[in-house]
Amino acid sequence: MTELAGRVVGIWGLGKEGLSMARTAAAHGAARIVAVDDRANAQAPEIANLTVFFGPDAPARLRDTDVVFVSPGVPWRHPVFEELRGSAASGAGPAVSNAADWYMGRHGAHTVGITGTKGKSTTAAFLAHLLTGLGVPAVAAGNIGTPLSDLEPADGEWVVAELSSQQCALLRTPPAVSVITNLYQDHLDFHGDVASYYEAKSHVFGSATRALVTTPDVVESLREIGISQLPPVRDVDPAEVRVPAGDSVLSYSHNTVNAALAALAAGQVLGRAVTDAEVDAAAASFTGLPHRLQTVRRTGVTRWIDDTLATTGEAVVAALRAMRPDEEIALIVGGMDRSLDYRQLDDFLCSGQRRVRLIQGPTNGALIGVRFAAAHPERTHLVDDLQEAVRVAAAAAADVVLLSPGAASYDIFRNYEEKAAMYCSYIDVVETL
Repeated sequence: MTELAGRVVGIWGLGKEGLSMARTAAAHGAARIVAVDDRANAQAPEIANLTVFFGPDAPARLRDTDVVFVSPGVPWRHPVFEELRGSAASGAGPAVSNAADWYMGRHGAHTVGITGTKGKSTTAAFLAHLLTGLGVPAVAAGNIGTPLSDLEPADGEWVVAELSSQQCALLRTPPAVSVITNLYQDHLDFHGDVASYYEAKSHVFGSATRALVTTPDVVESLREIGISQLPPVRDVDPAEVRVPAGDSVLSYSHNTVNAALAALAAGQVLGRAVTDAEVDAAAASFTGLPHRLQTVRRTGVTRWIDDTLATTGEAVVAALRAMRPDEEIALIVGGMDRSLDYRQLDDFLCSGQRRVRLIQGPTNGALIGVRFAAAHPERTHLVDDLQEAVRVAAAAAADVVLLSPGAASYDIFRNYEEKAAMYCSYIDVVETL
């Protein structure tokens, strides 16, 4: 349903996407907008013709609307959500949609939809960057950046839409080009089982999709749950991908497949293959996404990397694996203590697969790499704060300084953005000494 004028529009959830859809409904002439939010302490925005109801009983108000736009965070098995989907299917109740579905109904023909368990943000951001560099105006949006319902693409502009499984689940109009980066077990609290999760992801493509860009493993996973009717498949074999030239974030092992998927998707938009030289040129100017293995400074021989979104031991291992084996790495860890299990990270540090100097910062840094610290005290430094960690790292003259904390930032900082900003400011101070 793309026509909202004169209708009673329901909005479930007043997060970023819900607020966007409420503004959009008002701009498109909705007669009345009924918004509900389970949170009793949420604030009502000032939007024309909007009435807001709060609390756990508020969703029942949506029964008396013409269409309900559901935010991604609403549990799939919420009793009212299940009731609304059932009544919509029988034609006895309001239509059920979301911002991505509404947007695709209007602009799907000039959209690349990207989903997957991991890597979708980087793939979406690089694809938009690659297309723009090749003369096709493009913007990354959706689950990354601007909500889709805020967009009115100009003529000739393409939108690269990152889509979560929750957003995909309600899609009825697919994008022109679809990308699935990979499929692993995830979000079972929302979908209930792996098959339902994969099935939700599969809504990113349909009969109108000109190509599905993915990997053989994804195709096999879809077939295992009975989905064999696919658009023309353009696949990337992870074992054979080419590493982009240079030392950009896309040369990291886990990003090479993302770059290859983006290049194939760009080819579908352009109507021709993207050359290796074009990929290399785009990769050289692509800085990556903030706080995800992002190179933020270079001083002498040292590359300073912000990976503050790595808040588990497993994420730190992935970051270390992304570094070259011949590089000396000063690893800064530590943050809010959430009683996480760091044994996998300790195993990797002790394995010697990467040359690491461990810098243990507050609050829980001393709990990260315990066995490594005991075995290699000469390569371990326990520091009192992030500024001291940066000074120790600078003195080490390593090839890479990697802030990959393995913990959240809320112990000392407001959020990971503030921690990353302070990291950069301390680097700048050290550089002037």
